[in-house]
Amino acid sequence: MKNPPYIQDWFSQQVTKFSQQIAISYGVRQFTYNDLERKANQLANFLISQGVIKGSLVGICSEDCLQNIVAIIGILKAGCVFVPLSPKLPISRLEMVISDINLQWIAVDNNGLEIFSRLRENILANLNLITQEEKVVQPKDLAFLSLKSYSLNQDFNTPTIRSEPDDMCYLYFTSGSTGKPKAIAGRLKSIKNFIDWEIETLNLKNSTRFSQLINPSFDAFLRDIFVPLCSGGVVCVPESVDTILDGRKLVQWLDREKINVIHCVPSLFRSILNEDLNPQLFSNLQYILLSGEPIYGGDVARWSQTFGDRVQLINLYGASETTMTKFCYFIKSSDQQRQIIPIGQPIKGAAALVVDERGRICPTGMIGEIYVRTPYRSLGYYQQDALTNEVFVVNPFSNNPNDLIYKTGDMGRVSSDGNFEYLGRKDRQVKIRGIRIELGEIENYLRLSSAIKESAVIDINDTEGNKYLCAYLVLKHSVEVREIREYLRDFLPEMMIPSSFVIMESLPKTISGKIDRKSLPSPTQNNRKYVAPRTPIEIRLAEIWTQVLNIQQIGIDDNFFELGGHSLLATQLVSCISRAWQVEIPLKLLFDSPILATQAESIETLLWMKNHSSALLEELSEEGEL
Repeated sequence: MKNPPYIQDWFSQQVTKFSQQIAISYGVRQFTYNDLERKANQLANFLISQGVIKGSLVGICSEDCLQNIVAIIGILKAGCVFVPLSPKLPISRLEMVISDINLQWIAVDNNGLEIFSRLRENILANLNLITQEEKVVQPKDLAFLSLKSYSLNQDFNTPTIRSEPDDMCYLYFTSGSTGKPKAIAGRLKSIKNFIDWEIETLNLKNSTRFSQLINPSFDAFLRDIFVPLCSGGVVCVPESVDTILDGRKLVQWLDREKINVIHCVPSLFRSILNEDLNPQLFSNLQYILLSGEPIYGGDVARWSQTFGDRVQLINLYGASETTMTKFCYFIKSSDQQRQIIPIGQPIKGAAALVVDERGRICPTGMIGEIYVRTPYRSLGYYQQDALTNEVFVVNPFSNNPNDLIYKTGDMGRVSSDGNFEYLGRKDRQVKIRGIRIELGEIENYLRLSSAIKESAVIDINDTEGNKYLCAYLVLKHSVEVREIREYLRDFLPEMMIPSSFVIMESLPKTISGKIDRKSLPSPTQNNRKYVAPRTPIEIRLAEIWTQVLNIQQIGIDDNFFELGGHSLLATQLVSCISRAWQVEIPLKLLFDSPILATQAESIETLLWMKNHSSALLEELSEEGEL
């Protein structure tokens, strides 16, 4: 049977074949293909009944993965455009996005309702909120708002809205260099192209179990849900985000859930590598598809030492502007010797060139900018034609004015074996854990602070090759780093908050007066007053910090993040602490208490509670009260 041309119809076709098969496994909850189809149809028919016309923008703001999946499919079935909004966005950024695109309909969960109660009244006045919750917890401040529960709609039939290949189907927001996020507009036919490619290339069958580890506010989420749902597979979702952040818990979950296919960023892959792995783990695993960041030969070597070749590692490359992945490389054992793994060659439906500064095709081995040519590209930046026309240009090697190519801004080269290699950016855009970030946007907000005279933000590689952000500041007056973090949280999502802050008397400058970013010191070069660990817990914890941060002589007054720590290294620290003392220390506690002495006190408290609770249970048991 030929696959339908549109992703939402393709999913419905699978429903006819696998109606009672599990589609989503979400912690202890499970949902069949038929459950998902009915919920999506219910939402689509509700939107249509409310007069929401084809092409309308419909937001999604929910922490619940199931609700996100239902909303995406339902909105597509209604012929509308879905707009994912992270519940963790600062209120000011959320208001900016809603106002810029004139968003009028948003599907929310109870947590989303609470968030929207904090928006300004003039923003709320134009909104219609839709809730999927069976028990709606409505904040008093939202009493005047149009709140509609589509669960009251009992039309479960498949809508008959006609779609076209070039219809806009989503808006995903990404960081903008001007301080304002930009929205990438998805093309309906382009989603299906990649999903079709992966299912065919990997020969994926029904009942294959896929991990879902990506935040719904990023376009890679579509890959994680539609590859399984269009092949009769199972979307497997950890019950809590803490499972993803804690390497030890993630390893246990992947093994327990018998995952066959993992999609993740290389930095998350490294958090798995940092755990105590053995060849008996992941007996069902077939593929690990890595994307969003460079993968290194050392990563491949560490994996191969434990698992050999029984799991195929695959490196993917692509920009959101060209719709998810457009390059693929099957990693081989011999790649362990490479410094950086190639991104491979274009997938079906895509072509690419490397072009020099004069617009000439680079010969083999010469570095230039990667250009991508594909009919399965996005529609560009929503309501920003000038920006779209800067990067989507007429193919200089064609006489067809409709033949467009995308200038990626990524530098690369073609090696002698025909594979492309990614070598970094030509501008100041970076990727942290696979998420695109414009450093200029962070600097803009820092300069707006009344306490900051000058600022520079750069990305730095830790000892394992994971990138993190570091801000260098010249202050107008004394201010705590904690206060600067809190200031930025009012405007930027957590992923854009620098991990380290370095306070300087002045920033180094070039002869022309520009900031000399190459001369900025390492965060670990800061003058630190060393106070030696005193207790056995402090001594052992300092050893763990040394291991995680690869820094010698850790003192009790040192700050984990000021020494180059970041969220991924924090999760590694949590795992190390758990192994050393058999206690569960919350990740949030490390962010709230980054000083070694304070962390040691927390560990000591947890050990006391653990020992005394065990003694109390024994005492009660002896008295016959249990």
